[in-house]
Order: sequence, then structure tokens, then C-alpha cells
Amino acid sequence: MGLIGALLGAGLIVSQLTPYFLRTQNLLNVGTAVSFTGIVAAITTAVLIGGGLDLSIAAVMAFSGTIVAVALDNGLSDPVAIALALAVSALVGLGNGGLISYGGINPFVITVGMQFLVRGCAYLVTDGRVVRVADGGVRHLGQGDLWGVPVPLWIMMAVFGIVGWLLHTTVWGRHWYAIGGTPGGAMARLAGIPVKRRRLQLYVLSALASGVSGVLVAGFTTVGDANGLAGLELSILAGVILGGTALTGGRGTVFGTLLGVVLIGIIDNAIQLLNYGIAAQFLFLGTALLLAVIFDHLRTQGWGKS
Repeated sequence: MGLIGALLGAGLIVSQLTPYFLRTQNLLNVGTAVSFTGIVAAITTAVLIGGGLDLSIAAVMAFSGTIVAVALDNGLSDPVAIALALAVSALVGLGNGGLISYGGINPFVITVGMQFLVRGCAYLVTDGRVVRVADGGVRHLGQGDLWGVPVPLWIMMAVFGIVGWLLHTTVWGRHWYAIGGTPGGAMARLAGIPVKRRRLQLYVLSALASGVSGVLVAGFTTVGDANGLAGLELSILAGVILGGTALTGGRGTVFGTLLGVVLIGIIDNAIQLLNYGIAAQFLFLGTALLLAVIFDHLRTQGWGKS
């Protein structure tokens, strides 16, 4: 309820500050921008619920975009280029999940290391160039619309629906909540839950969602850029934590995450409309992330009560 109030309040304030905010085209632009982070934020919610952490998501998005751009530049068809980008993304998730789940290595260390490794691979694939995305299906996915609604927004809503279904109606979801509910998933393991396999699934799904979003971003911007989307993982995490998902695992909903990423999207759009500049964007994102972490800590500690 607090997030809904913040969302309505932010919308009201911004609409008073600039007449452009409530225009249909601007709202569609906000929806498109939010969709790129929202697709990844939906599955990041499940990763945190399961007691995990994935900081390689933005790098995988950029890598996926460069792969699809280079594949199209070399004459491959749109479906093959997209399939190749998603397959490579899934391999990254398999690497993350395998090292974390079966190797027992800290997810922060693994995913930060994978972040640099994947960025390096993106630079190798593009030879340091910004590669143009050829006209075709990929561009339509990023820029097109269906019944007046941007295609990326439809895809984001589908992803949120799928993740919500997985979390609340399937064995996978119940297992993820159970694994994140105790340190190291100890109680879940005693209950016979295949903890390692479930964590592996989470990291593969996280990388796949990042790959999908990366393809959409490449189609929208019409380029594959190895240096693109740097730092976006922090914005995604801020939205997820603001939405009520616990950093310590075991608690969270995709509806809360949706509200969190939309709130960040609205304020980010307001900063652009009011021409406050890049400094304001960084200040807002840093403040939002700090407040989200502090809020999560206070909530976990029972608002300061021992």
C-alpha cells in the first residue's frame, strides 16, 4: 500500500511539474523503458527469494544485444540470431548456477567475476565497435507495438505473469521460498528439497531473462554495444528491493517488484523531462538503492525491535 501511495504521489507531483508527463506518447515511452528493466527484475525477484544474488544481469543484457547484432550483421536470420543470443545467455546462467550451487562459492564473487568476463566477451564479439542492428524482426520486437501498446511492454507483462505463476502455484516456487527462508537452505535440504538443482534453475532463468531484455534493447536502440547498460543491475535491484523482496531471501512478490520498477521509471522520466541532467539520475538511483537496503534491513529486524 505504501508503494501504491508513493506511485500515485509521484505521478501527481510530476504531472504538476511538467505538462508532458501525462501525454499518451510519454506514458508509452515510460512503459517501454520500464519493460527493459522489468523483464529482468521479475526473475531477479525469484533469485533473491531463493537466497541468491545475480550481479551479471546487465552485462548479460549487453552481451546478448551484441550477439544478436553481430549475428544479423553476418547474414543470419532474425530467429537464428535471437536463438543464438538466448542460448549463449543460458550458458552464462549455467556457469553462474553451477559454480554457486555445486561449487559452493559466494554468489557475489561469482556474478561480479562473470560480469567482467561477459563484458570482455562482448568486446571480443564486436571488436570494440558499436554494431548496427539490421532491419527486421529484432527491430520490430524493440520498437513495434501491438494494439497501440509497445511490444516490450507486452513481453514484460508476460514475464511477470510467468514468474508469478512459478512462484505461487508450482513446486519450483514453493521450493525457492523454502530455500531462501533459512540460511544456506539448510532446512529445505533436510526436507528433501533438491537445493542445488533449484538454485541452478534460478540462475539459468535469470540469464535467459537478461538475454531476452538484451535483444529487445538492441532492437529498440538499433545497435549492439558492449559498453551499454553499465550499472543497470543496481537500478534493477533497487526496484526489486523497493518492491518488498528481502535481500536475505524467503520473502517477496512480483507485484511489489512491478510497483518498484514503475516508481523508479516514473521518477527517472521526470528527471529527463525537467532536464535535471545525469547528475540527478545518479543521485536519485543511489538514494533509492540506499533507502531500499535500509528499509529492507529495518523490516527484517522488525523495525529495530530485538
